[in-house]
Formats: sequence, C-alpha cells, structure tokens
Amino acid sequence: MKNTILRVLVYVRRYPWLALGTLACAIGTTLTVVVFPNVAQRVVDDVIRGGHPERLVPLALFGLGAFFIQNLLNSLRINLNNTFEQRVMFDLRSDLYAHIQRLPLAWFDNRASGDIMTRVLEDVNAVERVLIDGIEQGVVAVLQISVVLAMLLHYSGKLTLVALAPVPFLVAGALAYTLTAHRRYKLQRQAASAMNSLLHDNLAGIRQIKTYVREDAEHARFNGVSDKLRRAALVIMRTWSVYSPTMEFCNNCGLALLLYFGARAVLDGALSLGALTSVLWLTGYLYEPIRQLHSLNQLFQAGRAAGARVFEILDTPAERDEASEAFAIAASEEKSSVKIVGDVRYRDVSFAYEHDDEEENDADTATAAVTDETVKAGEDDATGSRVSTTRRPPVLRHISLHAPAGTTTALVGPTGAGKSTLVNLLTRFYEYDDGEILIDGQPLRELPKPVLRAAVGLVTQESFLFNGTIRDNLRLGRPDADDDSLLRAAAAANARDFIDRMPQGLDTVVGERGVKLSVGEKQRVSIARALLKDPPILILDEATASVDNTTERLIQAALEKLMRDRTSFVIAHRLSTVRRADQILVLNHGRIVERGTHDELLAIPGGLYARLYESSVFSEDAPVAAASTSATSEKMLPALR
Repeated sequence: MKNTILRVLVYVRRYPWLALGTLACAIGTTLTVVVFPNVAQRVVDDVIRGGHPERLVPLALFGLGAFFIQNLLNSLRINLNNTFEQRVMFDLRSDLYAHIQRLPLAWFDNRASGDIMTRVLEDVNAVERVLIDGIEQGVVAVLQISVVLAMLLHYSGKLTLVALAPVPFLVAGALAYTLTAHRRYKLQRQAASAMNSLLHDNLAGIRQIKTYVREDAEHARFNGVSDKLRRAALVIMRTWSVYSPTMEFCNNCGLALLLYFGARAVLDGALSLGALTSVLWLTGYLYEPIRQLHSLNQLFQAGRAAGARVFEILDTPAERDEASEAFAIAASEEKSSVKIVGDVRYRDVSFAYEHDDEEENDADTATAAVTDETVKAGEDDATGSRVSTTRRPPVLRHISLHAPAGTTTALVGPTGAGKSTLVNLLTRFYEYDDGEILIDGQPLRELPKPVLRAAVGLVTQESFLFNGTIRDNLRLGRPDADDDSLLRAAAAANARDFIDRMPQGLDTVVGERGVKLSVGEKQRVSIARALLKDPPILILDEATASVDNTTERLIQAALEKLMRDRTSFVIAHRLSTVRRADQILVLNHGRIVERGTHDELLAIPGGLYARLYESSVFSEDAPVAAASTSATSEKMLPALR
C-alpha cells in the first residue's frame, strides 16, 4: 500500500496548486468546526444562566456565519478536489494505456481483454480514490482531531482522557481489519475481472451464441461468475457490517462515559454547564473524523488491491528494442529518408512461444514441479500471485531462407506448421530466440520497430476494421491521404464499386469489427489500406480464404496490384497463388522440409508438396487440400490454411 501511494504521488506533483488549494480549503473548513461549540457554551453560560439575552442574536449570527464560511470553503474544496482527481485519473489512465500499447503481443496472448479493460477503467478509479479522497480526507481527519483535542484540553484534561478512552479499542479493531482485508479485496477484484472478461467475450461472439443456441448455457456461465463476484462482495460487506458498528459502539461508549464524568464535574462545580455542552459537542467532532478514518480504511484496502493490478501492468517490461535510443530518435526524425528495399534473409532462426502463468493462490502457495521440458522463472507480483514464464516447445526450428527484393515467397504446410509465426517474426511481434534475420543486409534488431513496421504491410484472413467510417479505416494506412487518394486506392483494391453504392460513401460507418460489411468487402478495404501505406515488404496471411469464388477473383486481382514490385510473403490457401510464387517453402513441424518453384517441387518423388498437390482438386480457385504428413502416418492433413 505504501508503495502504491508513493507511486501515485508522482502524479500529484504535476498539479501542486490544485493540491495546495484543496488542502488550504480543507484546513479552513476544519478550523471553523470549533466555532459553534464555543457559541453554544456562551449561550448556555452567558445568555441563559448569566441573564444576558441581548447577546443571543449576535452569538447566533456569529455561529451561522461560521457555518456559512465552513460550507463555502467546503464547496470550493469539492470543486478543486474533483478537478484535481480527474486530471490525475486522466494522466494515470493515459500512462497505463500508452504502456499497454508498447507491450509485446505475447503479453496479450495470455490475458483476457475484459481483465485489461477492468484495470484501465475500474482499478484506476479505485487507485485515484485512494490518492485524492483517501489522502485528502485523511489529512483533514487528522487535522480536525488535533484541533479538537487542543480545545478539549483547554476545557478539561480529565475529560479529554475520558474522550480518548475508546481509542485503543478503535486502533485494535482497525489493525485487525487491515491485516485481514487484502485477500478479501483481491478476490473481489479478480471476480470482477472474470465477469467483465466473460461479458466481453460473449458480446464479441454473440452471433456464434445465437447460431449454436447457447443463450441459456452462456447465461448460466455468466450467472456463475457473477455469483462469485456476489459472494466475494458479500464477504467484504459482512466483515464491514461487524467492523463498522463495533467501532461506532466504541465511540458511543466514549460519549456515555464523557456524559457521566462531565455531569459529575458540573455537579461538583469543577465545570460549567456551558463548558460541558461545548465538550460534548467537541467530542462529536472528535469521533466524526475517527469514524471517517475507519471508512477510509476500507477505501485504502480496495485501492491497495486495485493499485497492485494497475502497477503490475506498468511494471511489465515493454517490447524489447536493442536499437539504441539515439539511433531510434535519429531514425524517427529522418523517417522519410529511411529507404528499405526489402531483401529479407533468415539465418538458422528458431523460436518458441512464452506463456505467462498467473496462479490465483497466495504468495506462500508452493509452485508446481518443473519438468525438464519446461523452464519457469518468476517472482511474486504486487497482488501476491506468482507470475512465471513458461517456455513452450519450439514452433520454428533452424529456419533459413532468402527472399530477394521484389519477389514472392509462398508458405505452405498444415495447420500448426509455423507459417504465421515465421512472418510474425519479421514484424518483431515476437522475438526469435536463435539465429538472425536481416533486411537489406542489416540485422532486424538494429532497426527501430517504428521504422521496421512502417516498411511492412499486413493483410490477414480476418481483416480487422475499427468502428468508424470507411474513410477512417483507410486512413490508418496513410493519415494525411485526401479523398482522391482514398478512392484511387479503393479502385485498385476493387472496392470502389461497393463504396460508391453506399448512401454515405466513404463516410459509411462500418460498425464494430466491420460487421456492416461482408467478408469480401472488409478484405478489399484492408487491401486498399495496405495500398495507401505502400510498404516495400508485404505479408498476406491467407488473404483470400473464407470467400466465394467471385469475391476471391476480385481480391486476387487486387492483391496482384498490391504485390507488384514488393517483397511478398504469402501464406497460401489458393493453388493459383502458390503456382505464381517465385519460390515455395513447405513447412512441417516448424521446419522447412522442401523449397523450390511449383514445378520443381512436383518433381520431388514422394515429396510432401507433391502429395498435397495430387490430393487437391485441380482448379485455380480451389483450396489446396491435404494429405498425410509422413509415410508412417495414415492421417490426412487439414487443408492448407
């Protein structure tokens, strides 16, 4: 908790005047609380018992004026505090999102989108409340306790000790609550993330749920995770339902004791009736901030769990980039002059995915035994969970290839052979473990990632479109493109006809993930976007899969224009694409088992490519079918996808 507060305080330093203004108003508000008890004493002692009714109106007006100033300052404090907290929350959320953007893809592979959204939206709010509300109210509470204690000592040291009698019990209760609270709030935050993750997945897959008539089953799943959240929240509430009234009862005991000893002091003549009235009023002001500190304790515990989750992301290392900072800055400043031709070479490259395991046990839970084939290294994170990195078996083994600039390389092989992984290494979405990749003779890791990725275009089977207009999605390829450029790119991608048919043209909103467009239309928008980017290196990951033959021919024609004079890597799905490639690489179990042109590979007796070709339907538009993976296997491979 201390570390969380110290880290969030960094954001406070950005707005010192708002912080000081809020604190000044809080101090002014606190000082006014002692006015009315003094007014009450004078009314009792001077007006009522002293027989000076002429003093009643001035004293009442003075007390009313104190209340007016108190509420005026409080209004100003709330306004400053809200402005302060929203700015801090904006900065924290902005930094968190910026860091998420820089995290490697492997980190996203092991986390649910709903969990990430919960951390950015809900957990940041909880951390902010700890900082702004918690610290500000805590300071005000401590200040008010100090001022009130000073006034109580002025009236009677003995009664002050009586008023403080419940404090040891309050401290013991707060300590007991705090020491046991972390796990309760941690489980509650985890349950909230699980529910949000399931909700996010179900909303994204609503068509599949309806298609397979899974509404009732998914409703039951949602109720299951929602019930876990309910039970976790109830544990917190039940504990609070015991803790809060118990602490309030301690305060009430203090008031009862004070009333008894105060009345005895008045009867003995050691204290005036007006002074007792003031003391009772001041004691209420003493217990009020103590009661508030107990509520803040609950706030701090919630913020502690949330803060650990927020800073866990901020502490995750961003993508590695071995290029020096000076080189990256220079390359960024001279980005327009950086010329990548597109000569690509892999030298003995191997790669295995890493998997982050988040065990939902306490820090003292023993980790599972490690086998010889699994390498784990990790340490407890801020939430108390063990985070470890698991090295999976290699996906690529000793890959060597050369793709000269301007040539097309087709990658074929069964599902899981490593085709997509091979091209993902070229964009540094994942970092290869061994070997070397060079572009134009320069090691890949010496190129800053923004420069590298600006030189690579990517068209995938499932083209992702953002929930905006066609214009917005096209300009992702070139933000400064005018409408003429957009329409020319659309025409080259065979997308102009359907765009012109739409009532709003380029201003047509495509919906979430482009749901308002067909698969073929989304694919052609994606190709037009890549044309606008005009990269020297192009990756086509099954770009013509899952469409009908007519749409496939339109897309294929657009791809031919896109691939012209570019170094292209094509994960092949159509036989026509394979036959036109300058070289074909056949992958199986992470290795290149055959390479050559279409005719050269067909000439290899008993070769995998030849078997795949022979088992397919001989049509330019037909998918390449599958055959057995080896002479010892009777199983048929799935289609080359």
